[in-house]
Amino acid sequence: MTPKLLLRLDLTAALLLVASVVFSATQPPLALCGGLDRRYPPILAFEFARSVADLHALFGPAPGACRSAVVVKLDLINWLDTALFIPIYGAFLAFGVLSLRARHPALARWAVVLTLSACCADYLENACLLQLSAAPDVASGWLALLAWATGVKWVLLGVVGVLASRLVSERRELTALCVAGLAIVVLALAVPAKFGRFATLGVSVSWLMLLVAVVRVWWLGRRGAAPLPVSSD
Repeated sequence: MTPKLLLRLDLTAALLLVASVVFSATQPPLALCGGLDRRYPPILAFEFARSVADLHALFGPAPGACRSAVVVKLDLINWLDTALFIPIYGAFLAFGVLSLRARHPALARWAVVLTLSACCADYLENACLLQLSAAPDVASGWLALLAWATGVKWVLLGVVGVLASRLVSERRELTALCVAGLAIVVLALAVPAKFGRFATLGVSVSWLMLLVAVVRVWWLGRRGAAPLPVSSD
């Protein structure tokens, strides 16, 4: 792909990503049936569920109208995530690092591979969530598989952020910031009950950094300045 096409594809994915985040943020809060901390986003609490008690905090301890409503809502979120959000953020990250691959072409290729791997883990995660929402009272093997899929996804996204920082700039401060984001992700996975709700923050820093860098390259190109060159290898 040409540098201009990569930038256009990435900016298109970025616009769709921002639109999806804004749409999610404007939705009314989900009425839960259990005792989940209201500061904990329900979909994150679901991803970091590790026991039946964690599931009951979302779905309540017994079947009923409230549980049915939560199941419908969370299943819809997961289907939208599968059909739209995963492909959008995957495209944003992949096209973004390829747009900035001039400094470290091999590093960019690794970032793309890890991004695609994270997306695959995310699809597996959603498969687990759809199974668990159908039977939240059973300590099935889906819970163990969910922990694995969730861990792989979040760690890989954090690592991609660190790699992207090296493509954006040689400044160590920027890399240190993305490493801190990866540390937040690891902490969320290690102690999900306390820190799981901060997992998104751990990757948002690197995503924002990548977005700013790509927009800068695009803007410089439009003004006729010399943007960061893109390797042709």
